[in-house]
Amino acid sequence: MEKSILRMACVTLISIFLFLGCAEQNVNREDDLTLPDFSFIGLSEPLVDRENIQVSVHVKIPYTELQFIRNGDEYLARYEVAVNLADKDKERIAGTIWSDTLRLSEYKDTRNNSNTITSVKTFKVPASELTINVRVTDLYTKKSSVLSDGVDQSKMYAGELSLGNIIIMDNGAEGISKLLMNESFYEIIDTLRFKVRLLGDHHPFKVKYELKVKDETKVNKTIVLDHAGSIDSLLNFVVPLTDMHYSNYSLFLVAEDVKGNRVMTKSRFRVRIRGVNFEVDNMNDAMKQLVYLANDRQIKEMMKGNELEKTENFKAFWAALDPTPGTVDNELMEEYYRRVAFSMEAFTVVQEGWKTDRGMIYILFGPPDEIQRGPFELDRKPYQVWEYYHIGKQFVFRDETGFGDFRLDHNYLDQGDWRFRY
Repeated sequence: MEKSILRMACVTLISIFLFLGCAEQNVNREDDLTLPDFSFIGLSEPLVDRENIQVSVHVKIPYTELQFIRNGDEYLARYEVAVNLADKDKERIAGTIWSDTLRLSEYKDTRNNSNTITSVKTFKVPASELTINVRVTDLYTKKSSVLSDGVDQSKMYAGELSLGNIIIMDNGAEGISKLLMNESFYEIIDTLRFKVRLLGDHHPFKVKYELKVKDETKVNKTIVLDHAGSIDSLLNFVVPLTDMHYSNYSLFLVAEDVKGNRVMTKSRFRVRIRGVNFEVDNMNDAMKQLVYLANDRQIKEMMKGNELEKTENFKAFWAALDPTPGTVDNELMEEYYRRVAFSMEAFTVVQEGWKTDRGMIYILFGPPDEIQRGPFELDRKPYQVWEYYHIGKQFVFRDETGFGDFRLDHNYLDQGDWRFRY
């Protein structure tokens, strides 16, 4: 029975990827499991007037998060993006709204997780405590997602030396590299490129950067900028790297002028396996989350050895399940970990979301076609009914405690070997 459940999970995941392509992440709302997912980053730079800053808002939308409609020989998606900047009193001080149409000639391109739309808008605003709000709307489904991030630049000009955010570049060729949007490199890198704007009046300037993985320093270097006068420059750094591995890295940068004024900024990035969710901090966690696809023996075997050996075991496991071998992306792995990530956001109550019953069903079968909910009543506990019309399945969850810990109805537990329930 265990093998049949695992086989069913693999088949279902592949089928939904190929034909439906609907899996979302990082939306902390369980009332709608099909909201468009996107990411954004806001980067600040000092300006010579020493009152305002330049904020660049970069928005990234995967093709897979948009609804495409066939129109003749084309596939069309329509979307709208709204960016608003608010002050500490929540009053809007800048913003813009724009919409566009994406036209593709091949359907397969609409389901390619590597294909993304990236837009950037730049604003000049007072150096203060800000909130950046971004809303993305799919104009065909009329569904929207909203993300917010705080930016406190109230101390940008507190001293005589100012430093902007670190802008880490992707691992493209020098001169054509783009901003690293999701803070992730998908392969071991041998060169790190980054930029930062420095503004100051008292030369020379000393700039020190340090790259650390956990508590270990990988790079530590100091350079001197002997400008003849003041400086207002976007500094470019090219840093050779050795002994890199799949892990989380922190980049610290400190600038100091001749009068002893010092400013510091930092950024983080990750070298990781494509498809594994960013929240997975180590290979052991990624392997444990395979409980719905692999048996205990397989997981234990994969977890043997050092970090490099674990990584190779993990990659070999997924290579055997890759629906499109020979391509860069493993769409099934990306789909799986997107579901894990969404479960963490939507279903975490007592346990981590991927360990819950709703997380289990969501990871195995994807977002339901319909959710029916029963309210809390004196003589009846809250419940949810998940309908999967396209595969002929229904699941009922009951919240026996009243604290949002929905458990799969015991009738379903009798129908199969759910040995991976936590």
